[in-house]
Amino acid sequence: MPFFKTTDGNNLHYRITGKGKPIIFVHGWAMNSHVWKYQMDEVSKYFQVIAVDLRGHGKSECGMRNAEYEFNIFIQDLKELINFLGIKKFTLAGWSMASFIIARYYFKYPEDIDKLIFISGTPKFLSENDYPHGHPMTMVNRLEQNLKRDYENHIREFCGKLFISGEIIDDSKLSEIESLMFNEDFPPSSDVVLQTLNSLLKNDIRDNLNDIKVPTLIIHGSIDKICPLGAGKYMAKEIPDSKLIILEGVGHAPFLTQPERVNKEIKEFIATDFH
Repeated sequence: MPFFKTTDGNNLHYRITGKGKPIIFVHGWAMNSHVWKYQMDEVSKYFQVIAVDLRGHGKSECGMRNAEYEFNIFIQDLKELINFLGIKKFTLAGWSMASFIIARYYFKYPEDIDKLIFISGTPKFLSENDYPHGHPMTMVNRLEQNLKRDYENHIREFCGKLFISGEIIDDSKLSEIESLMFNEDFPPSSDVVLQTLNSLLKNDIRDNLNDIKVPTLIIHGSIDKICPLGAGKYMAKEIPDSKLIILEGVGHAPFLTQPERVNKEIKEFIATDFH
């Protein structure tokens, strides 16, 4: 089970399989690298696939007590992992919260990135008068209060909202997906989850989307309750060289509920030479 040690002495866990062009997958809020199983199994037949546990998530260490879990730390950890593996150019894929992480990684280290993939992403989690594709602060305050009151139950309750009614018909498929989400490394500590939630609320990359100059794939479910489809459409409109794939009748985790379709789109996107 591969780990590497960051410059501040933190052990970070990652999964790696396959050969060829590298693609790095970054998980969403409160999750870990287990969720990328279907991509590790299939996409790795054609490319090198790497899935990382962000600091404080999965098998990655939390670091020092009272450490801050904000996106710049995650980005620096990613950079150190990439240097450790000796990777020069790669595709960076992020789900949900990780849309901020991969975009900000690109803004800081554009020379590293060949292509970007946003899965169920958003440029801003909170809604405003000029941006109706987020959530009201009242909803977030209620979530935060619930997590502080009964963390275990409410983090699982939130995860249930990743899917929509009828999206997963096969009971065995549902059971498998639940085992990937609610694995032995779930959930992270409440401190990590609440701090990353705070980082999520503070981030707004709308004004920077036009600066993304690499081919970008945006995959979004049509009935996403966490990051509404309008967020994906907004990103596709603002990112110059982007392609939007809308999956009808799908919620917030299409790579889990529709892995065949998502994997096909990812493989074709990486294989295509846009230059």
